[in-house]
Amino acid sequence: MKIKIINVISNQDRLNLIRTFCDDDLENEVENILKNILENGSYELKSMIKLFDLMDNSSNTENDLQISYTIGNRTIEVINTCEQLQEAMNTIQLAPFIGFDSEQKPTFKKGQADNGICLIQLATQSKCYLIQNKQIKNLKPLIDFLEDEKIIKIGTGLKGDNEALFRQFNIRAKSMIDLEDIFKKLSSKNQIGAKKAASIILNEKLQKSKNMSRSNWENEELTSGQIKYATEDATVVYDVMSEILKQYPFVMKMMPMFFQERYFEE
Repeated sequence: MKIKIINVISNQDRLNLIRTFCDDDLENEVENILKNILENGSYELKSMIKLFDLMDNSSNTENDLQISYTIGNRTIEVINTCEQLQEAMNTIQLAPFIGFDSEQKPTFKKGQADNGICLIQLATQSKCYLIQNKQIKNLKPLIDFLEDEKIIKIGTGLKGDNEALFRQFNIRAKSMIDLEDIFKKLSSKNQIGAKKAASIILNEKLQKSKNMSRSNWENEELTSGQIKYATEDATVVYDVMSEILKQYPFVMKMMPMFFQERYFEE
């Protein structure tokens, strides 16, 4: 019977036993053999190992040498009228996927009901839309967008967003992909949100201000700080997903089938 060594030792408990019962020379020998395999392996294998290493060491990747994340050359559109919303929804449907996030006016008293979503951020390669939904009377174009299974929305930590959308609009958004779930499928040992994802995938530092996150998102006119914070939250997930597919194409095989079909259509 032919023994597959990788199956024999690809178990953390067994690797620990090897370290316990074998001398340092043997462990170093195994390490050198694996390094040799990697050096002579395929591009796909090397990219997989690189991504696994980045995820495992995500707590150590962010440093002062990383440049600050920016939205790049995108234009920002603040949407607060029915006409603006309809035009934006007509345009955004052409993108292969959309970066998604939402904001609520915070509550500060225990047991106080939440204030509901008042800002929805949608990002494409060239634009970011900030939709002040509480200022718009007819939200049907937005609801249709959220319920359209052909339009893929990508965010991070989407459980709260989805629950809020259901409570507020009685809808279940379709074709939503959570970056945190993608990293879990890739066997990440750490929880990787937007900030860590920007660090390990883009090698950039996403600035997250707690004061800004707790600001009044129901302001009729958003401040420059709020606009910066809100746009970056949506664009960073778009940019991370784009870079993952570019640098680590094997990840595509782990994406939901509806994503693969839609992506290759484009």
